[in-house]
Amino acid sequence: MNIYLIRHGDAENISKGLKDFDRKLTHEGEQKINNAARYWQSIIPGFDLILSSPYYRALQTAKIIASVFNYESDIHTDRKLGCGSDTDDLIEIINSFDGNDVAYIGHQPDLSNHTSVLISGNGAFVEFKKGAIAKISFHNKVKEGKGILEYLIPQNLFIPK
Repeated sequence: MNIYLIRHGDAENISKGLKDFDRKLTHEGEQKINNAARYWQSIIPGFDLILSSPYYRALQTAKIIASVFNYESDIHTDRKLGCGSDTDDLIEIINSFDGNDVAYIGHQPDLSNHTSVLISGNGAFVEFKKGAIAKISFHNKVKEGKGILEYLIPQNLFIPK
C-alpha cells in the first residue's frame, strides 16, 4: 500500500472574522497545486482513494488533485482528519478502505508527525512545506513504524520556469 501525504496549498491569511476552518486557497495557491499535481502524474499512476481534512483549503486542494488525476470517486472527509489529527485515527481510516494508492490532504504540524510515526519507531524530523507530497509505502496494511519514506518533494519544484 502507498500513502501519499499532501499539504494543502497556500491559503488566505488568518484575519478577524474569518474562521480558520473557512480559509480558502489563494489564486496562486490553486495554480501551484494544479502545477504540482500535473507533475505528480509522471510519478503516480493514480489514486484509489482521496482523503481530506474537512477544512476548506484542504478540500479545495483535494478537488484540484482529483480533477488533474481524473479521480471520479468521492473525496472522503472526516473531522478526525482536520487540524490536530492523530496518526492512529489516520491509520484506522485508511485501513478501513480497500485500495493500494491513498492520498491524504492535511495540515502542519500533523503531516510531519504522521510521517515520523509511520516511518520510525524512534521518531524522525520531517518538514512539510505547503503543497509538498510524501510517498510512504507499506508491505500490507498501514502500521506505525513500518512505512518506507520513498520521497518528500516540495511544491517549489513544480513551478514552471
